[in-house]
Amino acid sequence: MNKIFKLFSILSLMTMVFFACTPDEYQLKAPLDKSALKFSVTKDATNPNKYILKSLTPNAQPFWTTPVGTSVKLTDTIVIPFPAIGDTILYSVETPGGIVTADPYVFDITTIDADYVSGPMWTNLTGGIGKSKTWVLDLDANGKSKYFAGPFYFGGTGWEWDPAFADIGWAGVSAGDYGTMTFDLIGNANFKSDNKMFPDLSGTGKFMLFPGTNQLITYGAQVIHDKAKGKEVLNWNAKMTIKTLDADRMQLLAVTGPGAWMIYNYISKDYYDSH
Repeated sequence: MNKIFKLFSILSLMTMVFFACTPDEYQLKAPLDKSALKFSVTKDATNPNKYILKSLTPNAQPFWTTPVGTSVKLTDTIVIPFPAIGDTILYSVETPGGIVTADPYVFDITTIDADYVSGPMWTNLTGGIGKSKTWVLDLDANGKSKYFAGPFYFGGTGWEWDPAFADIGWAGVSAGDYGTMTFDLIGNANFKSDNKMFPDLSGTGKFMLFPGTNQLITYGAQVIHDKAKGKEVLNWNAKMTIKTLDADRMQLLAVTGPGAWMIYNYISKDYYDSH
């Protein structure tokens, strides 16, 4: 018992000494004034959609926020492929006093970068620059699919299931004409969803395609989908993985939870009408 009391006394004394030697407050260094931030944003001489970013603030880690993502490079080049009026690029640096952000660089772009959108994925999705393409869910009012086994299939970590529509009555998905969705490159990257089954899911907006990572994102409107299983998707305006995309078919993976997803099957309106 005496040993325990002595040990407790020693620990108490050490605690008192520690707090006696510890400063009452920790103070960060004064933050760098934003007037000290030095950077440049330069439009490329041959491509009005391309910008060169340079951090010129000495001994500082830059952080760029742009319409096409973020960067921590001292020098970087970005391509903003579509018109953008009054858009901004933000330049920040990390200092011992905290993050400091400069006044935004405001710019206007009025052109589409034709080279950027000339790849096969852009063409398959939209028909090409200056054109539009319309897609439908691969399901008709009779519960039939014209290309795939059904309108979607399920998957998760270590498993996949590709059922016919007749095999998923438990899912509560109704057969019907779900309407159309249209992607175009007429003046911008435009997207329109006309959901005839659920008009409240219709809308117009923009889209962005990421061929390097096989991803698609829509803004302001959602791709055609049902409500029964669609309500399980975490975010319809998040980046969706493109599993398949050619001239007549498209499969989009939507995440429904940790290690779980659904793939929605679409076909072009031209294919639907001709088969």
